[in-house]
Amino acid sequence: MELNILMGLLFVISVLAIVLGPIAVSNGIAKLLEKIAFTFGWCLMILMCVTCFDVFSRKMGLPISLTRFQEFEWWLSTTIFSSWMGYNYVINAHPRVDSYTENISFRSRAWLEWWGCLLLAFPYMAVVCYYGLDFFYQSWRLDEGSESATGLENRWIAKGVYVIGTFLILLAIISVFLRVTAYLFGGVPQDRAQLNIGKAELEV
Repeated sequence: MELNILMGLLFVISVLAIVLGPIAVSNGIAKLLEKIAFTFGWCLMILMCVTCFDVFSRKMGLPISLTRFQEFEWWLSTTIFSSWMGYNYVINAHPRVDSYTENISFRSRAWLEWWGCLLLAFPYMAVVCYYGLDFFYQSWRLDEGSESATGLENRWIAKGVYVIGTFLILLAIISVFLRVTAYLFGGVPQDRAQLNIGKAELEV
């Protein structure tokens, strides 16, 4: 089933790229990732409030169980991390070793990005997504909860959110790959492709 989901996702995106064009599909994916990231970014405010209450309660010695608050903190952290991972890749906010590429042309960087997506990023995240679905399913099937008697139930929710985050990364990789492919093979100019793969000036 996991493989069918991945293949189905790739098939739908491939058909859309043929019908609408790779740049249009890439823009659509990027917009979706942006909406998700900005929507769940508000969880950071909730996380701040929960963390402050946790610290305050500990310092004041309040006679209440804080296990649920502590676990809720990492639930929120998981949500924030998962909802922003894909968007970060699209906007080039992820770590890069630019010292190796700063002296090469923009087109050479595009080729490195293309091969990197095809041979490294996409296969790796496809495997993570594949096993992530079973990771979530087993937790849901067992109705996994906290190991603590006073902790949060339904731990599969947090695991499910993380797995969704891995699929968002996969979508981001596809989005970038479509842009690079359109630039390298489709004759799309650099300014229209809007590739966030370096700080090089537009080439003539």
